[in-house]
Amino acid sequence: LRTSAMVHGIPEPLPCIYRSSDLLFFYANVILRKGSEPGRRLTEADVNDIPEEDRPKTAQHALEGSWNTSCETGNPSLAWCVLTVWWQTALVGALFHLVEMVLNFVSPVLIKSLVTFVDTGDTDIGYGIGLAVAFFTTPFLQSVLSSNFILHNRRLGFRAQCASSCMVFEKVLRLSQPAAASYGAGTLVNIMQVDTFRFQFCFFHLNFLWSMPLMLVLGVGLLYRNLGVAAFTPLVVMASMYFVNKYLVRRLMDLSRMVNKSRDARIKVLTEVLHAIRLVKMLAWEDQVSDLVMEKRLEEMDKIAHLKLFDVANGLVWQGIPAILPLLTFGVYVLMGGQLDPGLVFSSLALLDLVRVPMNLFPQALQVIVQVKVGVDRIQNLLLAEEIKQTSPDEALQTTGPAYVHTTSSSSSSKGAALRIRDASFRWAVRESESSQESAEAGQQGARRGCLRAF
Repeated sequence: LRTSAMVHGIPEPLPCIYRSSDLLFFYANVILRKGSEPGRRLTEADVNDIPEEDRPKTAQHALEGSWNTSCETGNPSLAWCVLTVWWQTALVGALFHLVEMVLNFVSPVLIKSLVTFVDTGDTDIGYGIGLAVAFFTTPFLQSVLSSNFILHNRRLGFRAQCASSCMVFEKVLRLSQPAAASYGAGTLVNIMQVDTFRFQFCFFHLNFLWSMPLMLVLGVGLLYRNLGVAAFTPLVVMASMYFVNKYLVRRLMDLSRMVNKSRDARIKVLTEVLHAIRLVKMLAWEDQVSDLVMEKRLEEMDKIAHLKLFDVANGLVWQGIPAILPLLTFGVYVLMGGQLDPGLVFSSLALLDLVRVPMNLFPQALQVIVQVKVGVDRIQNLLLAEEIKQTSPDEALQTTGPAYVHTTSSSSSSKGAALRIRDASFRWAVRESESSQESAEAGQQGARRGCLRAF
């Protein structure tokens, strides 16, 4: 519930009171005037600093505190922590979106009134001017509300991405050897770059999950006033496509996981090749290594091709069907004995256009949320992975149970010992995908193929 206003050219946090200058972005006029000066080129010094609440360090501390509290309760959830930390910003953005969505239905009602006013030859000029002013004012208010909705969700996505990236980076530095070996460089790079980036736009689509069904209900309700029972045609079409959409969403989630796994394997191989590039050149292994990397790349591209194919199928279903909604709706209305007139047709067409919006955006929102969920699960699993504990040698000797410790200093009671091991057990590091039973078998039987580790 905070915003930024210009105070001597520097943004300063304000209490939760929105002024007209904030809603209309008047504070951007300062830099716009500088850019419009003849012969003036904008430099980095002309750009305003990022507000304190949007800085990565501040966002990290806020999210990390909530995450640590969640871990102490025994039921950690990264997604819930993000929402609880910045729920005020998310709520304000949702309110902007709600009002904007309601204003979408004003124009279709005004269209019917305006057409009726012209057809009947009404001489009340004041009523006509009022309709014209309302017809102009509504899109202006929608634009203002939409811009603020975008701003709040972009800021929220920026905070979540920066905070999660910082937490992942610091967690990677604290991973124990088995945990680091189970992930590999490719997976860690993907989590850092790809999975955290999904936060950027996920908050838009989270709002679409509740706003699009509401928009569909309001649109059908207004259509019912115009067309009667024929207005329920869009709902019948959506209900008939439920099982198709369920299959597509499930398949998209599976393919998204497969793409992430293939990308991890490709980056892992490429990273190992780059680390050993001198040896590759000395032994003239360029062709063999290139084929190895290309094989992993082709496997990844095959999974991406399948994912994009289902994206296209999903888009064809949910963008092709709304295109024939006007024909189906008006056809049902006429078959039921209804009579069409210009005001009814233009108003209903505008409402049908609004009904098509949730039918297009809702499946897209589901796709994005599915990908975000996969990414958030990967980030959360990494944050819960085993890590090295910073302790002294004497404290390490008092540790009970399995632990991976990094001794930082020696104490007087250690009697100069550099290393002391007592009641230790050793096991092979296993990959993330292997179960706990496989991990126990690996510790008893030795190393599996592909899991060799040196100590």
